[in-house]
Amino acid sequence: MNERLKTAFWMLGYTFLAGLMLAIFSSMTEIYRYLFSLLALYIGIRFFRRFETIGLRITFFVLSIVFYLIIAVVVAAYVFLKDNAVQ
Repeated sequence: MNERLKTAFWMLGYTFLAGLMLAIFSSMTEIYRYLFSLLALYIGIRFFRRFETIGLRITFFVLSIVFYLIIAVVVAAYVFLKDNAVQ
């Protein structure tokens, strides 16, 4: 497999997981929500150990925020539709 494609897949995986952990963190109110914050931090540390270039690290932050926003909007839409179902 091409090395750039492999790097792109790893980046998408790491950024999706980090964005998912941040979205779960922001949607919960219980005390164990901080576990998801720590998981997002751990994913970031693992990514930084694996990829050392500045461009990949900046892309990691940007894509994590993008995935967080997309997941948060989808969850909010789901909750809205579930609570306001037409009968």
